[in-house]
Amino acid sequence: MYGMGTIRKNIFLVVGILVVLVLLDQLYLHVWLSTPHTEFQRSLHVDDVRQLLRAGEDAALTTILFDPFILHAWNSNQHVSATGVCIFLCHVIGPLTFAVTHGQLRDKPTFLTRLAQLGFTVTLFENPEGEHAHVFLVRKGSPLHLVVLHTKSAGYLRQYALNGPPHNMAQVKQYITKDTWENMKVDRAYERFSTKDARIDEVDLTIPSDIEAFVRDHKTSHFIPCNESRATFYNLKHMKEETPSEVRFKHKAWKLLAKAKTLMDQLKIPFWLSSGTCLGFYRQCDIIPWAMDVDIGVFIEDYNPRLVEEFQRRGLRLTHKFGKVSDSFELSFKEEDIKLDIFFFYTEGATMWNGGTQAKTGKKFKYVFPAFTLCWTEFLDLKVRIPCQTEEYIRANYGPSWFTPIKHWDWKSSPPNVRENGMWPESMWSEVIVVNEG
Repeated sequence: MYGMGTIRKNIFLVVGILVVLVLLDQLYLHVWLSTPHTEFQRSLHVDDVRQLLRAGEDAALTTILFDPFILHAWNSNQHVSATGVCIFLCHVIGPLTFAVTHGQLRDKPTFLTRLAQLGFTVTLFENPEGEHAHVFLVRKGSPLHLVVLHTKSAGYLRQYALNGPPHNMAQVKQYITKDTWENMKVDRAYERFSTKDARIDEVDLTIPSDIEAFVRDHKTSHFIPCNESRATFYNLKHMKEETPSEVRFKHKAWKLLAKAKTLMDQLKIPFWLSSGTCLGFYRQCDIIPWAMDVDIGVFIEDYNPRLVEEFQRRGLRLTHKFGKVSDSFELSFKEEDIKLDIFFFYTEGATMWNGGTQAKTGKKFKYVFPAFTLCWTEFLDLKVRIPCQTEEYIRANYGPSWFTPIKHWDWKSSPPNVRENGMWPESMWSEVIVVNEG
């Protein structure tokens, strides 16, 4: 007979085996679920790439390798090559991406026909204006993805978010990882770029001339268009006929913003629309006619000491300099009678803030915002940055009634995010309070 000790040992053994089996089962399930089990697993066929290029040559259309990860890997390891081995192109995660311009695709209709003749299944996606935005191609291997770049009058290249009929979306989604899928559903804006020829994995390709500049541009390319529907609703509800002086102000303000953009770009200082200028963009896709100034924001770490000198050299007069670079820095310039305020932002934990100074008392204020990142937009034919979290930014500064126009505003008390922040010692006033109104 078995003793109680033996029985317990057997029970523990059986339970232990069962636990191990359950854990193994869970591990297998995890591996199975985390591994794509669709045709996405098919590897890239280099012959598919060659046939895509052949279709482009036959239609006199240029296809540009547009995959930032592959381009970066190749650019960092150009010395690596092996005859007959696909080292770079075949290690793409998701579809290998190329680009064509909308103008060429529109003017070379034989290109899509030729792709079909060469055995590709062609799936097209359009932008909201009904123009081609994306093309997916499936032949022997994993898909190829063509981004259609639209040249905008503001001087940049626009990539529209992937969107389309459910059937088309389902057709391509099966080949794409979740991260890649989410990235494709984002609008993007790129600087124009030149191209050059390159041989990668024994394939002759066209690529951006400055690969690292393109990779950097891609990382910060997220684009948020102005919401024209919201602007139309605002104008129907609130907009009154503008006075001649308001029309003149808007024109002068646009010229001042355009000049500031040119100078900031030359100084390589990233900036964004802030305060009332940002509110005008978000609410009505326009400059607020009674705002009487232009507001932009800059992260303090991007400040360039040459800024004041360059602005004054181009005819912008420094009227105010408040604070110091380490605390509550703010600059104001004027061109004719229009003021440009440059607010410098500081990071503090999960928040960001900019400072304000009352000239006659030395009292300090800070305006606190939830942390934000920057995206591109097009505002009045200018490619400029805005906070990606635009509404949160505006709500912080203007409160929940931001959609209702307010013509009387006290910068020291009206913003819901304003906080008193001490005083500047009188001994420092000559340094931190500089006023040149004359």
